[in-house]
Amino acid sequence: MTRPPNSPEPHRVPGLIRRLGPSDAAAFNDHLLRLDAEARAARFGGLVGDDALRRHTALALAGEAAVFGYHEDGVLRGVGELHALAGVRPAAGEAAFSVEPAWQGRGIGSRLMRRVIGEATARGLRRVVVVCQSSNRLMRRLAGRFEARLDILGGETVGHLAPPAATPLTLLRRALGEGFDLAADNVERQARLFLDSLPDRAA
Repeated sequence: MTRPPNSPEPHRVPGLIRRLGPSDAAAFNDHLLRLDAEARAARFGGLVGDDALRRHTALALAGEAAVFGYHEDGVLRGVGELHALAGVRPAAGEAAFSVEPAWQGRGIGSRLMRRVIGEATARGLRRVVVVCQSSNRLMRRLAGRFEARLDILGGETVGHLAPPAATPLTLLRRALGEGFDLAADNVERQARLFLDSLPDRAA
């Protein structure tokens, strides 16, 4: 696996993470379409076509799921999702992650996991489930880093995480964090617009 040109060294993550909404559908879809066959299989548990990815994008952003995206230079490169598990008591959710191959191994998954767990705490979920192929070492390592209990069921590994209980402080941190991310995203957008408006010095 190669890193993109001029990319930071591993474990240095300069981008920002913010919640995605319906207006991010095109960026989310483009991110999923950039995943190679291995990354698609790791995310969805098997081979999926482009049409299935487009349907997933529409359903994820139109429903009750919480979707967080990692942006670098204005481009969505990683996504963490939290989907409620209907009819499960106590309340639980399933988490899923996708990071483009050239951006893997840089701590992006860990940052997305923290946001997903924070969202689970805010929603009062008692359990978060992560399902991946047993051959998916990166996902198994990520779940283990967050003290998940890992159960191997045939060719799948199921991780069980217990989010911390919500407190006024954790809810405040979540609100402040999302406000900061939105402000930083706006500043980045304005900076790109300004730079794009400058005359080409090489002309």
